[in-house]
Amino acid sequence: MNKYKLVIFDLDGTIADTSPGILNCIRHAQKMMQLPEITLEQMYSHVGPPMEESYNRNFGLTGESLKQAVSYHKEYAVNQGYKELEVYKGIPELLDSLKNAGCMTAVATLKAHDTAVKIFESLDMTDKFSTVIGVSIENPMTKAQLLEYCIGKCGCDKSDAVLIGDSSYDAAGAAEAGIDFIAVTYGFGFKSADDTAGYPCAAVCADVSEINSFLFD
Repeated sequence: MNKYKLVIFDLDGTIADTSPGILNCIRHAQKMMQLPEITLEQMYSHVGPPMEESYNRNFGLTGESLKQAVSYHKEYAVNQGYKELEVYKGIPELLDSLKNAGCMTAVATLKAHDTAVKIFESLDMTDKFSTVIGVSIENPMTKAQLLEYCIGKCGCDKSDAVLIGDSSYDAAGAAEAGIDFIAVTYGFGFKSADDTAGYPCAAVCADVSEINSFLFD
């Protein structure tokens, strides 16, 4: 029997490997703004955190220049980048199992809302979630705020909700929102259980089958 009534998923590094599209979004912003080259490690550091934080950290952008870089990033994401990804093995089956068990599922991501919606539309996965929530310029929420909004929209008690994610942003957001957290180590943030030290985790899972085993134990 599933332990929760609402299972919330992060997107990047949890549901799908979205790095090909994200890296190409960065390359588009670099080309349009003649930004300097950065290392591949720096490129991958954009996966997960808010875009503004990443462009400030890696390119030193602020103010209008920062807004312009984020705009170019989103431009590529909405037009092309949303198609450049691969869903992790076992995710569709896990979502179906949760739905068949009467559990609500949702997505709360720091990715732009429009891009997140297009991703699931292109994958024909929209009907697998009760709601998909991302951020926008008009509604720049933190991870904790996204989770609070998601839980309220789904009409669920916090004690019945859990977030599944791959990074410290997810872990900290879940803790701030007051819900359980399942860490995964197959994405871009946590690489082992040791990386989750200091964060309260209901479970640490190396692959989707381990998530399934924990939820239905």
